[in-house]
Amino acid sequence: MLSRPSGQGTVSGLEGTRIGRYWLHDCLGRGSHTAVYKASTPSGQWCALKLVDMRLQGGENLAERVLRDAAILEQIGHPHILPIHNAMAFDELTAVVMPLVEGLTVRDLMRAGRLDADTAWTIMSQVADPLRSAHGSGLTYKVLKPANILVREGHAYLAEFGVAGRGAGQVGLATSDCHLSTPQYLAPEQIAGAEPDRRTDVYAFAVLAFELATATALYDGSRPFTILRTALNDSPPSAHARDPRVPADVDAVLRRALSRDPSRRHPSVEELIDELVCPPGPSGGDDGDPAAPAPGASPEQYTASAMTVDSLIDVLSGVLTPESEKGGEE
Repeated sequence: MLSRPSGQGTVSGLEGTRIGRYWLHDCLGRGSHTAVYKASTPSGQWCALKLVDMRLQGGENLAERVLRDAAILEQIGHPHILPIHNAMAFDELTAVVMPLVEGLTVRDLMRAGRLDADTAWTIMSQVADPLRSAHGSGLTYKVLKPANILVREGHAYLAEFGVAGRGAGQVGLATSDCHLSTPQYLAPEQIAGAEPDRRTDVYAFAVLAFELATATALYDGSRPFTILRTALNDSPPSAHARDPRVPADVDAVLRRALSRDPSRRHPSVEELIDELVCPPGPSGGDDGDPAAPAPGASPEQYTASAMTVDSLIDVLSGVLTPESEKGGEE
């Protein structure tokens, strides 16, 4: 039960109150109609508790679905997915209980300029692997974004797996008082209200890769509605045009992954990672194995193919170096 009455959709200002058996302490983060609190049990154990506004739940029983997904995640037991311990439904809110990880998010690291190229690539790899495992079990992340990737001691963890409600996109377009804090990570089909699948995660993963490679947001715009409509109506931007250091073949891979039509994207995050490492050439296309050199390829072609990942690392290194370090040594 809620320890005090709350208005519809109230997730803010609940420090010092109780949700079920959990006491809420500091607010660790806040979205449009969600908030994550540091919480404690009567026995003094610490955890993280996320509150989700009913308007983002699309009429479904979010708590029941989260618990079903949590059982599957427990069977997977992937070390880079934070498990879900409990989920509770109230009249106005759903509360989801997770382990408390004291660390920074990828969003924090990006804003602080504390991501070097090797770390960025390691994070992407550690995010792709649990997504592959979850997709193989029929789960979709739905909320993949830098704020939901926690980093501690060199390890990246996916938090809040499957916690998002299904109606976020529709709410964002139709409700004037709903402010989506990270609309650029919603795939066009999510915005239109379609059921997410693994290709939705491919899109969000590509947005993350685009931002790491160019040090810019995928879509410019201060108003979430503007970003959502751009994602629905416009073709994805070119990473190479944003930053010429991004190789043209890497740009082509990202543009495919960011396609408005889910059927044109990579069928899995694993395949997207493979093509980022070794992009198909101009004649590669979707047929055959784009990561393999053509029959009879010369040693020089093999070398050029293998160097593609180094080119990408060089690009990431350039855009992720803090401004204070770009002037060389004093």
